[in-house]
Amino acid sequence: MKKQLVLLLAIGILFISFQSFNPEPPSEGVFPDEISAILKSSCYDCHTAATGSEKSLKALDFEQWDQYRLTKQIGLLGDIGKVVEEGKMPPEKYLEKKPDRKLSEAQKKLLADWTKEEADKLMQAD
Repeated sequence: MKKQLVLLLAIGILFISFQSFNPEPPSEGVFPDEISAILKSSCYDCHTAATGSEKSLKALDFEQWDQYRLTKQIGLLGDIGKVVEEGKMPPEKYLEKKPDRKLSEAQKKLLADWTKEEADKLMQAD
């Protein structure tokens, strides 16, 4: 009986930990398709729980986007636009390993413009 209880408990813990390490990406429609494609390609490796570091997730976790308060989303949009325009994201260290993830100038502009427009929309909704 004890062995069965311990086994059941172990399976339960594994199931819970598996779910927490493999969360779903933001639900469809959270970001426009073009923006979502850029984020998935160049940002999700570090800014999602499945593969991101504690430091990068503390700054921004795209899987939690829906749970962020409106004011936090507005602030993050400003931050995203700024670091993309300044060429700080994706970071050089990351691009050394995955050069194909570098944002083109067109992608940078699209992302920066979208962050400004989206932040403005959210501020008006607030």
